[in-house]
Amino acid sequence: MGKHLLIIILVSIVAISSCKKESDPPVNIISEFPNEIGDHWRYLYTWGIATTHRDTIDVDIVGTRTITGGQTAKVWAYRYQFNNYPNSYDTSYVVVDSLVKIYFYQYGAYYERKRYKLPFTVGSVWTIPQNYRDTTWVLGNYAVTVPAGTFVNTYELKHEQKPFLNTWTNNQIWFSPQVGVVKYNQFQYNFVPLPGNDLWELISYTVH
Repeated sequence: MGKHLLIIILVSIVAISSCKKESDPPVNIISEFPNEIGDHWRYLYTWGIATTHRDTIDVDIVGTRTITGGQTAKVWAYRYQFNNYPNSYDTSYVVVDSLVKIYFYQYGAYYERKRYKLPFTVGSVWTIPQNYRDTTWVLGNYAVTVPAGTFVNTYELKHEQKPFLNTWTNNQIWFSPQVGVVKYNQFQYNFVPLPGNDLWELISYTVH
């Protein structure tokens, strides 16, 4: 009788552990990808052919929202303070589970526009299956210096998306775990160039 009871207890523990692993984000993803309300990043934005065109972009996590599939997402607000798009705003919705998935809202629906597979490993590649020709590569790991300082453990990523004619993405992303994006070269086109194209460099940040 005691032996049977022990087997039942062990099976129950395994079942509970399995459920926890499936529902909760892995600890290393939570620790490496800042995603808490109140987190803030400010970027120096250099745009155009003349590198004297310099302004700022602020990124803040301001709340939560339930999005497609019942997922709980953090709301990331982007405020562009520059001459060609003064006081412009954008919003992303970030879900962290076994992956980091970044959505935008358009025409009454949420669409995944970027994802990260953490922890990063140089040489790894992933795609967004539901998006046509959307791929991210991890190219290297090295120190990167920006106005906020030198970040030794920084990964360079390349993100490409070519869904159809006259719409494409060709971004370079430098991501430092526990800090976030420290440098970003955005090159996106949706019939016209998108706000934020060109170089972002981290000036300051606050993460929890």
